[in-house]
Amino acid sequence: MYYRRRLLLALLQSLGGRVEKMRLHKLLLLYMKQRGEMAYDFVPYRYGAFSFQANADLVACTTRGLVANHEKEWELLDKEDHSAALKPNDRALLRTVLERFGTMDRDSLVRDTYVRFPYTAIRSAMADRLLNAAERRAVAESLPADTPEGLYTIGYEGLDLDAFLNKLIRARVAVLCDVRRNAYSMKYGFSRKQLAGACEGVGIRYEHLPELGIASDERQELASQADRDALFARYAKRTLPHTRSDQEHIAQLIAEHGRVAIMCFEHEQQCCHRGTLAQAVVRLPGFTGQLVHL
Repeated sequence: MYYRRRLLLALLQSLGGRVEKMRLHKLLLLYMKQRGEMAYDFVPYRYGAFSFQANADLVACTTRGLVANHEKEWELLDKEDHSAALKPNDRALLRTVLERFGTMDRDSLVRDTYVRFPYTAIRSAMADRLLNAAERRAVAESLPADTPEGLYTIGYEGLDLDAFLNKLIRARVAVLCDVRRNAYSMKYGFSRKQLAGACEGVGIRYEHLPELGIASDERQELASQADRDALFARYAKRTLPHTRSDQEHIAQLIAEHGRVAIMCFEHEQQCCHRGTLAQAVVRLPGFTGQLVHL
């Protein structure tokens, strides 16, 4: 079992084995922050901090009969002592977190996380009710105000879904354009339907533009940067001239929404066709803004 799942199930076990979903995510956030090493990242969701990866892990545990997924609660069915399987420091930190926060009622717990981590409340439907004026200002100021408008590029290599979304949110990206030919991934969260739903949940519009991608059979045997550069040169010659309307669509989205990102897999943009595509969009007549690689 992944150790991060041990942490999650140990938390659920220590809370008596049945916990409201919202409470579990908030206590998991506090536990991860206490650890310092974040086994889970969190995005600002409708009710504050939420981890898509933790939720996916819990769903995976249901298929193994370890956990039951009720409408508003998670229930631990497994009888193994997950707390005993933790590293001693993690077990001690879990006790500390639950001693401090475990008996809080839901609203008090949610409010506490908003005050400690204002960024988690930027999309909250509860913030106006739970926070005072000064605390709401802190939430409003938790995102950088000076992110440039223009075209962003991003790859999800090395990132889980939550970390990927946080990069976009903190850059104030409004629209994510997926420029993979086939928007499918073995990695959780990055297939088209999953990614579209996650983006919608954090206020980012998702579009798939498959014509701007490169067929998988063309991406074989890329052993060096020279191989990749040759591929991108062919892409510039064969694909870009025939996809002008898609490129202009991206530029129009930027004009309408301010910040648009194009995405693919590779972390380094020079290893990905999106770098070549980005240069083509930037060269379009009337393009304004900056080009930023996240």
